[in-house]
Amino acid sequence: MQYQLKTRQVCLFFIAFLPLAKLFMMPSVMAGKANEDMWMCALINLALDFLTAFIILKTTSKTDKNVYQLLEGKVGKGGTKFIMCLFFVYFLLKSLLPINEQKEYVIRTLYTLTPTLLYFLPFFFVCFYFCTKPLRVIGRASDVLWLITSLGIIILLCLSIGNFELSALLPVGANGIANVIEGSYATLTWFGDGLYLLFFMGEFSYRKKDNLKILGCYLLGALAVMVFVIVFYCVFTSIAFRQRFALTEISKYSTVINNIGRFDYIGIMMILFSNIFALSIPLFFSAKILSYIFSIKKKWVSPLIVVLFHAFVIIFLYQRIHGIEVFIMKFTGWFFLLTANILPIIICLTAKKEKGYAIKEN
Repeated sequence: MQYQLKTRQVCLFFIAFLPLAKLFMMPSVMAGKANEDMWMCALINLALDFLTAFIILKTTSKTDKNVYQLLEGKVGKGGTKFIMCLFFVYFLLKSLLPINEQKEYVIRTLYTLTPTLLYFLPFFFVCFYFCTKPLRVIGRASDVLWLITSLGIIILLCLSIGNFELSALLPVGANGIANVIEGSYATLTWFGDGLYLLFFMGEFSYRKKDNLKILGCYLLGALAVMVFVIVFYCVFTSIAFRQRFALTEISKYSTVINNIGRFDYIGIMMILFSNIFALSIPLFFSAKILSYIFSIKKKWVSPLIVVLFHAFVIIFLYQRIHGIEVFIMKFTGWFFLLTANILPIIICLTAKKEKGYAIKEN
């Protein structure tokens, strides 16, 4: 059987892409809800995704079927299309805020003198090309970009170490569990990475103990997020909620930068480059799901529809983007939790009971 991915690529996927979308606006949102307890918000969401990934991998170890085949055997083609409609909407909503963050970052930070949307338009062309490719393109991107992402994050963190005060995290739990849960709920749109494993199911050759390798790499990506969140708050403390672009702000006060210039832009450019592909991944799966739902044969039609939708929102609805942000963070958290965590767990747990046709015998 010809597999689209290798286990190594699935491992590197979480190192290359898991942290990236969480390095811009998300830390300030958490700080606005939970202040010094923001790290608890991140920990809750990462733990939910880890649980989802763990359960999906347990099912992956016992079946060679992909998610479409598994669902068709359980609920039929009509039921599968309904479930895929939920995933399609999820990926569409999931990508809106991160894409807008990068757009604003590029325009307002890198092109402060002559800001224009034209500078961000190439992203949509790259994204369209990426989405027309088969699943193996994600594996190849992971092979290359994990090192670029890692170096970028390490550079930014190293430049920030001299400016943070660890005691800013004390007292632990002072903001109350309600604020922590609210911060976790508001930022669910930036998480849900365990869901990707559901779409990797049956697309790589699973061998004994591969779950330890994949979950270990997931934990490395999660650790990078936790360290970044903690350092971010320890640098800015009570004004952290005002720092919309954590990626830039976290390192620019380093004495090294004051002496030799914006050395941190090397790390920033590495992360921005990797993030082009990280932002394209939800759109990639949106396009594949759309092709499945409507049986679209031409490989460019679905990517064109998905990319044009996002381009329309980002370019023509930019004056209403703040309202969209508020709506997604305030009202759609339950949908993200249901679709990215609860639904995949239900699919996998019910599949375990069907050894006759869905799951291989041990």
